[in-house]
Amino acid sequence: MSNEEKYIELRLPLRGLPYVALLLGTCPRYGFERAFDVFRVGAERREDGSVEVIYHLPDEDNVYEIDQSKDGRRIRWYAATLKGDPVLHRIRQFGAKLVVQKRMTVQQVLETFPERTGLLNEETDHA
Repeated sequence: MSNEEKYIELRLPLRGLPYVALLLGTCPRYGFERAFDVFRVGAERREDGSVEVIYHLPDEDNVYEIDQSKDGRRIRWYAATLKGDPVLHRIRQFGAKLVVQKRMTVQQVLETFPERTGLLNEETDHA
């Protein structure tokens, strides 16, 4: 992305092979049609030797499926971005499904199903 483009930076620990998938539609077999790691821009080694994968999520109305490993367990969660809003919003899987089915907008999902406070930071440690 060019320097003029706005984005939300998301960093996930490399352990467990995380991914960030843009949700494109619904799929009867897998639940969602996904575009995997479209916004991955690289990785960075931290001073403690761990590696973080870096994603730049565009400043647009989108929903994402995020899969990562934390404390040895796979965690899958859903997030949304709103154009002009620098916050990555945690949403429920049901809300993500409503958006990709075009039954609701991201804004309507965030207003109807408010996120539970604190979960996003606990899940990602440094989102």
